[in-house]
Amino acid sequence: MMELPQPKPKKNCRLARDLPLPIVFKKDGTLKTFAACFNGFSVTVANPEDMKTLISKGYFGKANLSRSHPQFSRGDNIQIVRQRQLTVRKACSEQFAIKMKPEKVIVVPDSDSENDYFTNLRPKYAIDNSCLKEELWLGLEEAFFLTSVVKCLNVSFEGEIASIEKLWGLFQNAQPNFTRNYVVYFYYRCKNWVVKPGIKFGGDFMLYKEGPPFYHSTYIVVIDVVDTAGKRIESLTNRSMDNISILGLNRLCETAGKDLLICRLKWPQNSAVTYEDLTNIEIQEILVKRWIASQERGDTA
Repeated sequence: MMELPQPKPKKNCRLARDLPLPIVFKKDGTLKTFAACFNGFSVTVANPEDMKTLISKGYFGKANLSRSHPQFSRGDNIQIVRQRQLTVRKACSEQFAIKMKPEKVIVVPDSDSENDYFTNLRPKYAIDNSCLKEELWLGLEEAFFLTSVVKCLNVSFEGEIASIEKLWGLFQNAQPNFTRNYVVYFYYRCKNWVVKPGIKFGGDFMLYKEGPPFYHSTYIVVIDVVDTAGKRIESLTNRSMDNISILGLNRLCETAGKDLLICRLKWPQNSAVTYEDLTNIEIQEILVKRWIASQERGDTA
């Protein structure tokens, strides 16, 4: 029987574990809701406390100015930015003619442009006129899950809080394969995985145990969609699913220390898929492993 891979913990993580979902009750016993805004591309959260809660409880979203864990918790401390970040910020302020109160920042060299980075590390003060603020960007699947399932997110669109039905239509129009992606996102979130975009490794999603600060991603998920007769629906499949493509992607996953997981959806033909009832979709998981003769061959002696 094939042994399933074990999640690989990260070393020297000092962050404390928290709840897997952003469920916070107010003093009156009601569930706290977070404010967000749909900009036509993603859903953004601007309140620092809301951002901190959504990140720490379930690791939803991605902070726009941080590479890994967001730095918004530093309060009023002076920001530390790379030289390339300051260059981009200056270009943005000049292009969009931003007129706001400038802020002082500490600039450090780009690590990929210094041979002896720590030896020649010479921070300097600079003036940032862009006044960009840290925001949390939620994927459409994440935002809809928090709105319809956890019921802790209010998403505004064009100045009004959108209903769940309106969000379903808006997200479908904004992202052609939103329905398919949400089905898979919902499936793995319900199995207690932290689900993140997998484009970095050529997949649709990446699955983490507890969250990216604590574990490396275990699986790269690729979505395959077939009809009730088992024939692939090309319009709902993002990539070629031929053997050569899958083997190449599997080798990439092996190099990165991850496993390739194909999530195959059996899509209903005569009934619409709605967020209220996903039980008419069958899901099959296929774990792809490379067969190595020297390791898999049984003892013939």
